[in-house]
Amino acid sequence: MKKWQRVTLTAALTAATAGGVAAAGVAANAKPTAPSHGHGSVAANIRVVETFLQDVLDGHHGDHAARYLTGDAQFHAGTVGNFTGRATVAGVLAGIVAAIPDLHANVQDIFGHGDEVVVRLVVTGTQEGSLLGIPATGRHLQWDAIDLYRLKGGKISQEWASEDLTAILNDTGTYKAPWIP
Repeated sequence: MKKWQRVTLTAALTAATAGGVAAAGVAANAKPTAPSHGHGSVAANIRVVETFLQDVLDGHHGDHAARYLTGDAQFHAGTVGNFTGRATVAGVLAGIVAAIPDLHANVQDIFGHGDEVVVRLVVTGTQEGSLLGIPATGRHLQWDAIDLYRLKGGKISQEWASEDLTAILNDTGTYKAPWIP
């Protein structure tokens, strides 16, 4: 495995679960394939996402998020909602980093195809601020995430975040599903 493939990244939530993003850890299964529709190689797209996750989430620089996004960026977070525009998406990510200042995401897998990059990670941290409308608890959080990024011109144009919201609600003490011990 090449050294750049071992670069770390990340993910988090949006407006609580913004973008299952965060990095650090080993990027396994990075398999650059064909060039992406004339906008750069898969390997280059993977590096953009890795750098984004490492800087914004693991580096705790929520204020840097806009640097990695297109002007019309979209963040799709399922039941948490959809967000459009660089400033809005960057604000959501900055809010997550502020709510979980020690956020860390361990990348389990990362791979790309064309203009898309998929990341599977485990996110951890301490909730020190309001997250998804849940007041700060000071509790340790841990959840799994799978995020799909679409890139355009070397920047993230869309993200589909799939975060384990039940784990987040459980860890914040907001909701305990009957199947959780």
